[in-house]
Amino acid sequence: MTSLVLLFLSVAPDAGVADAGVPVLPELRRLAKQLEPTITSPWVKQWLRSTEGLTSVPPKTWYCSKEPRQCFVASPAFPGAEPRVADDEFVYTRISDPLGYARAFEIAAAAGFQPSGKRVLDFGYGNLGQLLMLASLGADVHGVEVDPLLVAGTRALVGKRGKGSVKLHDGFFASDERVVKEIGGGYDLWISKNTLKRGYVHPAEPPGAKAQVDLGLDDAKLLALIHSQLNKGGLFFIYNIGGAPQQPYKPMTDIRSPYSKETLLAAGFEVLAFEQDDTKPCKVMAKALEWAKDWPAVDSELHASYTLLRRR
Repeated sequence: MTSLVLLFLSVAPDAGVADAGVPVLPELRRLAKQLEPTITSPWVKQWLRSTEGLTSVPPKTWYCSKEPRQCFVASPAFPGAEPRVADDEFVYTRISDPLGYARAFEIAAAAGFQPSGKRVLDFGYGNLGQLLMLASLGADVHGVEVDPLLVAGTRALVGKRGKGSVKLHDGFFASDERVVKEIGGGYDLWISKNTLKRGYVHPAEPPGAKAQVDLGLDDAKLLALIHSQLNKGGLFFIYNIGGAPQQPYKPMTDIRSPYSKETLLAAGFEVLAFEQDDTKPCKVMAKALEWAKDWPAVDSELHASYTLLRRR
């Protein structure tokens, strides 16, 4: 399996789950067992064990175009369409280690969340693994991403999953009204892991820098939308991992909340935690998941922070 260290440099610092040539699913299962003793929540332990139910994806070539943003099983008549392969590596470890959600789920569990019968939205999900695993525990899970191949190449895996289900939304939240309509509301957990970073949404440098994550709405309107998508008592959870802050400024290391506490309160949220440092327990997770293979300086560089809110 190709190392995901490139994604550490460009998107998110949690590294891949295996070295080159190691089958993806057996490695996920091995690491899940290795991580489980560090977990306290019974349902998060069960979530880790659900790696046993993940199924392999037969490799298939798709042809994807940028305009329109679509993927086809045959080469389409669109200029610039490129062949891409959907396989275990793409589906389960495209961006990062799906088991890296364990720490965020531990925090959600401590706040009273459990997945059975609940509705979850993962904004910027990146990989399908954590969604399928949540669905196996009885959750109705929705994922939002901008890569159309994640939808096209995983059709056989989504839909009803035991007592739960998985549905994927391809497009730009929240600027695309179609995506907003498809997502709907009634969520009990709205989570963003390594997507809603201040460095991505409101980069501090250089002055006037363009956002890497353009949400299409000003902060007040966006937070009002997220608030409306949650059930009363539902959680809005921003969990971010980054390397040590650097000079010159690097957006991916600015893991603070994109929104001030005052703005979040004004949107109607109860603030349970704001920019809470989670570095120490996240490093425990990183060690169990062997992130040092792709990120040798993880123990000295890793920083983690979260903001946890509840709809009143």
